[in-house]
This record gives sequence, C-alpha cells and structure tokens, in this order.
Amino acid sequence: MTTWHHSSLVVKNLDLAISFYSAAFEFQVEFEERGIRKEISVITGISGLACDLAQLRRADTGHILELIAFHYPAKMSVENAKTPVFPGMAHIAFTVEDFDSVIDKVEQLGAKRVGDVAYFPEGRSAYFREPAGSFFEIEQLDP
Repeated sequence: MTTWHHSSLVVKNLDLAISFYSAAFEFQVEFEERGIRKEISVITGISGLACDLAQLRRADTGHILELIAFHYPAKMSVENAKTPVFPGMAHIAFTVEDFDSVIDKVEQLGAKRVGDVAYFPEGRSAYFREPAGSFFEIEQLDP
C-alpha cells in the first residue's frame, strides 16, 4: 500500500518560510530540525550538504508541508530562478474562496506575483514567490 505523506519545497530561509506559511495558510510546525548533515548527504549523494528542515501541518486537512533550507558545500552554487518552470523545482496550490483578499494577504506578507492572473474555463489562478524563495499558486474555481 502506498499513501501520500507530504509536499516538500526548497526555501532560502527556513524561519521566513515557516512564518509565511503559518500566517498565510494556517500551517503549524509539527517537526523541526536544524543542521541535518549525515542523512541529507546520504539521500542526495552530495558530500558536505546540510539542511534545516521543518514539517508543518494544517489542522483541517492534515496535509504536511515540508520546508527545506539547504546549506551547500563550498564552491557549490544554485541558480536563483525567477519562475517555477525548471526541472527539479516545484510549487504547491491553494484553492481559495475569496481570490482577491487572499492575494492582498499574501502580498502584504511579502509574496511577489510571478506573472499575471490567468483565467481558465474553471476559474482564475496566479503564481507567487514567497519571501523565502518557494513558489505557490492561488486558484479560485468557478461554481
């Protein structure tokens, strides 16, 4: 039997990401560990890699959001991508009832819109980048 456990996002700053997702979408920290070295080096195959990791849960859905801030070995750099379209990148999506008020809220919390609002037959949608660097989508579905 296979079940879905969590969604994971790479972020630049774990504290900023925890603060943002807690305030914007009511996630609560369930697990947090700093300075993970051995396990992250083993699972990624990158010697010297370390990370700070937190798992957040929403009380109403039970969904777990995992946030990881990597600490790269010397001489290793990561491209600062502007959109979530490159291999290995990800975003998560939230369906909301009041599209405009949620957009106002996340922008007040420091999120930046990636492009414009897109209109689909089933509703409207927009991508954002939150202050710690991860991408998310807000969508409102038409009744």
